[in-house]
Amino acid sequence: MNQILIISLIFLILIGACGEKSQNKSYEVITPSDRIFTFEDLESVGFKKSKEYNVDGLEGAKGALYGFWATDKGQKEYELRFYPSHAIAVSSGEPLAQEVTGKNGKIKKSEVTWKEGVTERRQITDSGNTEDSNWNKVISKHGNYSIYGNIVMLCEGPEIISLEVCWKLISALKGLE
Repeated sequence: MNQILIISLIFLILIGACGEKSQNKSYEVITPSDRIFTFEDLESVGFKKSKEYNVDGLEGAKGALYGFWATDKGQKEYELRFYPSHAIAVSSGEPLAQEVTGKNGKIKKSEVTWKEGVTERRQITDSGNTEDSNWNKVISKHGNYSIYGNIVMLCEGPEIISLEVCWKLISALKGLE
């Protein structure tokens, strides 16, 4: 009887320890930095630019681009929007990032405030099961966004994964500070 009690207690302690470990992995959506980042900073950590966008209509932005960066989870796609300061990135950039990210992210040119890059922001799901209602459904490629310093990052993947993808790039940029 005592052995069962001891084994049960050990099991509960192990479960508790695992729970604490996973709770420590929280990624902030908005993180200030005094540094004003440029594309050259991203290039120095290995970011590859595919397209540079016209920022007419992207209120307050100094530049925007689409590209990719390799992480331990493979190559991921990003849309990066550069602002003159962190405060402007948050006030002007966050509403537009929220508009196009997540499972309810807008993907039609007729629905979005800023029209540039709309085709790069969407993807077709392929569950492989024609019975699945999500099969071949067009969705937002960017499950989440993050604002680090003066950069608004739209990051590839489902919501939780994409925030982690953002933080991989943020961690690389923190090494420059």
